[in-house]
Amino acid sequence: MRILVTNDDGVASEGLHAIAASLAADGHDVVVVAPSSDLSGSGSSLGTLEDGARVGCRPVELPELPAIPVWSVDAPPAFAVLATASGLFGERPDLVVSGINPGPNTGRMILGSSTVGAVLTATAIGLRGVALSCGFPPDHRFDTAARVGVAVIDWFAEHPVYDALNVNVPDCDLADIHGVRMAPLARRGLMGLRLEHEPDAIVLSRYTQNSRLGEDTDSDLLSRGYVAVSALRNLGTVGEDDEAGLAAALEAELAAALAAAG
Repeated sequence: MRILVTNDDGVASEGLHAIAASLAADGHDVVVVAPSSDLSGSGSSLGTLEDGARVGCRPVELPELPAIPVWSVDAPPAFAVLATASGLFGERPDLVVSGINPGPNTGRMILGSSTVGAVLTATAIGLRGVALSCGFPPDHRFDTAARVGVAVIDWFAEHPVYDALNVNVPDCDLADIHGVRMAPLARRGLMGLRLEHEPDAIVLSRYTQNSRLGEDTDSDLLSRGYVAVSALRNLGTVGEDDEAGLAAALEAELAAALAAAG
């Protein structure tokens, strides 16, 4: 399967390298097209849409990905998806994978996440996508998230029902993950954002939210050591009564895949 790997942290991001290398090792045809710099928080923005605009683009050689074509673009990941789907970097991909993001993407405010925005853009142009996230440095575990990601993507490829999955992986050894659970979006994400108004600026600071997460939501499950998987349809999640049995099948089959991988 041909897979586009992108992210919002930039082409030099360790998380992007981890999932691209793991997917290539799993036998997939991988191409990387990612922003030249950190463009987190830009949602599904395409950047400039001015007629005649020139968006910088260049090939990149990465020692971590010696056999994978890598391109850097001066634009958000949603634009990278659009450009790749248009055939600018070879054959149109079958699937878009965005991440691995260093920091959880849970709760309804994922609409601001450009990790998630990339896969939502993919669904808008007839592709399917998976967004992958884990925790913030220094506790992030890209190794675990990459192994979970490959298992999820292999399952996703064989079950063409959901258009997009948002996957959050706890920062622990694979053997210590409590399970895989389908989850609705919480009202509150695990990452809180505090804004303070100074005379000449608005200052942003992040903090961890660990209360009022809502039982068995994506935020709650991730905080309890589960892989939280949310099936996205536009900006919502697939309810428990949709596609009867598919949520249970995903949970059981991915749990078995992870157990075998461990």
